[in-house]
Amino acid sequence: MALTLEQNELLTRTNRGTPMGEMLREYWMPAARSAALERDGAPKRVRLMGENFVAFRASDGRVGFVDEACPHRSASLALGRNEQGGLRCIFHGWKIDPSGKVVDTPCEPADRRAAFAAAQKVRAFPTHEVGGAVWVYLGKQATPPRFPEFEFTRLPASHVDIRRGLVHYNWLQGLEAHIDSSHVGVLHSGFIGRGVGDAQLRDLNLTMVDTAPDFEMDVTSYGLREGALRSVPGDKTYARIRQIVLPFFTFIPGAKGDPCSGRATVPVDDEWDAEWYIVYDPDKPLTQDKLANLYRGTSQDPDNFSANLGDRDNLWHQDREAMKAGHWSGLTRNIPFEDFIIQSSMGPLVDRSQEQLGSADAIIVRVRRLLLDALEAYRRGGAIPWRSDDIDFAAIRALAVTFPKGQDWRQFAPDFAAHRAAAE
Repeated sequence: MALTLEQNELLTRTNRGTPMGEMLREYWMPAARSAALERDGAPKRVRLMGENFVAFRASDGRVGFVDEACPHRSASLALGRNEQGGLRCIFHGWKIDPSGKVVDTPCEPADRRAAFAAAQKVRAFPTHEVGGAVWVYLGKQATPPRFPEFEFTRLPASHVDIRRGLVHYNWLQGLEAHIDSSHVGVLHSGFIGRGVGDAQLRDLNLTMVDTAPDFEMDVTSYGLREGALRSVPGDKTYARIRQIVLPFFTFIPGAKGDPCSGRATVPVDDEWDAEWYIVYDPDKPLTQDKLANLYRGTSQDPDNFSANLGDRDNLWHQDREAMKAGHWSGLTRNIPFEDFIIQSSMGPLVDRSQEQLGSADAIIVRVRRLLLDALEAYRRGGAIPWRSDDIDFAAIRALAVTFPKGQDWRQFAPDFAAHRAAAE
């Protein structure tokens, strides 16, 4: 379904007061890497959902997440002094603790200073720190919803690597890139065809055998599970089973024995997107060699590993000589950058009413419909989907598997029956 202009606006606009913006605020979302916040260290400016915040770690280790503008005269708290249990504005010294209470206003008379401070209001938001990230809830409920305890959030720190890339395109473009399985054997073929020594890339070679997979999809309580099915030699089927945990998460299939992989696509504002890359191994600590190939050629800054992506003026450092030598895209640094660059090339906000879709876009069409239906239900009665207490988030895992033709790919995802039943 090519969207109408009105539908496109509904799905892409996420500032306060917009239907999508209000609904997305009702979910926990990653906001900052845990390692970026030091006790009594510099506060970190965080732009999220079209608003500006600061995150800071107080002396006792607690994390505060508040509006960037000081409630007094709107000076930036990103400039503040983080010390002795709170963040102090350098303009007039107002001090805010991690819970959002103003605990000191030194420019007020001594006899009314404490009472004045206690009467001030600061927008502070609930946080939850797990999986190497600080998560925040920006919604309206007095009590935050249940936190989605994915498999990676329960693992030791040595088993998880989480990084963020800031990219110049709308959040929906990021989500649609991650759920699109048909492009893998085309766009990424320059890497896949050379993956002789890498189990993940050898596995992805099978996507090049059949670039027009059959798609089977099932709605679940958390969103959607998709099987992208390709015929491969030996009378077998290669299935890439992708888990789409709406509204933000996609879990990407990997080769047997390799680390698992997830993505979160979170709006910075209507034209910028935070791409969270999560690599984790449920069984053993990660090693650098497992991460080296994925992040080869990136900025190596885990808070923005796409800082050196390039832009339209330099065509994102595309190498035409490499294309002549056999690299399909000429975007030779790494697979994530290929995805980022393609989405950036569309412009920051795509007009989806101009698209001409085909059968390969079935998953795109299905997810758009799920999002539109969810928005309509939310606008009518406030119902918030994909948050059921029945969801076992820890059981959600993507996989790639090859099996004899005639078998059902669903048998390789043992949690399917329970999640589908909860959705019905």
